[in-house]
Amino acid sequence: MNTNHRILHLEEREMEFERVADLLKREYILCELAWARGRDALRGALAGGWSLDLLLVGELTPGFPAQEVLALARRRCPELPVIVLAAGADDAQAVELLRQGATEVVAGASLARLAPAVRRALKEAQDQAALRAAKAEHAQLTSLLRTVLETSTEGLLVVDLAGRITAYNRKFMALCGIPEYVMAPMELERVLQFLHDQFADPETFLNEARILGDHSERKLLGLLRDKDQRSIEVFGRSQRVGREAVGRVFNFTGTTDREPGPEASAIPPDLVEAARSGRIVPWYLTEDELVISGKGAILLGLPEGGLPRDLPGLEAMIHPDDLDLLRRGLEHPRTAPFQLRMHKGDGSWIATRWNMKRGAEGYRGVFTESAPAAGGAEEELPGGSVPRFQFKVRISQEP
Repeated sequence: MNTNHRILHLEEREMEFERVADLLKREYILCELAWARGRDALRGALAGGWSLDLLLVGELTPGFPAQEVLALARRRCPELPVIVLAAGADDAQAVELLRQGATEVVAGASLARLAPAVRRALKEAQDQAALRAAKAEHAQLTSLLRTVLETSTEGLLVVDLAGRITAYNRKFMALCGIPEYVMAPMELERVLQFLHDQFADPETFLNEARILGDHSERKLLGLLRDKDQRSIEVFGRSQRVGREAVGRVFNFTGTTDREPGPEASAIPPDLVEAARSGRIVPWYLTEDELVISGKGAILLGLPEGGLPRDLPGLEAMIHPDDLDLLRRGLEHPRTAPFQLRMHKGDGSWIATRWNMKRGAEGYRGVFTESAPAAGGAEEELPGGSVPRFQFKVRISQEP
């Protein structure tokens, strides 16, 4: 291992600590080995932000058993590997220590097994950390892609080669008038049958739609017209991973000449461009928790972990003159964007453009950097002036 790990050795005897340190040095295990004695020292180390990679538990003071050490470590640092050096432990005691959370138990007076155990524990911890990081990155990417999907001005439907729907957005459902019960099974044939009932003379589209692996380039499949005489252009193209076709993407675009409703201008082009370029920051808010993508810390110049985790924390970052605007936006959610000035890590203010939507469990939306609106950040929202009060999020179903 060529990484300099941080290892804490909980041990009463200094001589034993020196023996372990000498062994790790001889085995070329590069590490910073720290020595701790007693319960208070362990608690301070686990709570003090030492960023430990491994805990070694040797001989302890009477009244401070290894089981208590394991419980404390699991509670404070659940991902931290723990190796117990139990010279007098038999097989049953070793199994019990493993059951209580030990990563490995090195029994016997000899330390011959310690170096391999340390290598295994550190390698497994590295692998688990990489897996957690990959999962977090995947979750963030999934959230970003879902946000981009939902902020698209086109209806989108993605299908795999087996005819199973893998993704779609609300714009598609609204544009085609498709209810939840039709989408729930995630089956293309069910959706096509519904479209057959809804549109006049759709046979050309239906036949094209079933050819899932063809047409790598965007192709106009037809101009559909629903019962309200609205025209909808339907495009299709192959979805590919490398050169292999894995499915098909359908784009549904309304081409009606009617006066556009509020939803037509809800997502401005700069917000869509920001989503595509990665400058957009997704967020989600419930009564108890606020989750903001890590991109928000970059945009606001904050350290890792510096983003607010609840509504009061968010309000503390909003310019006092813009708080009423945020609160009215939560009282009367809408997709039309509005601007808020936010406090940056360097003490300055940054103009941000917000977009939000209320669902059954909370609020979700995105924000991105924006040029300040003419005349300041104030923007008219329904409800008139709102007095400054301790705002509590009210969760309800969308109308």
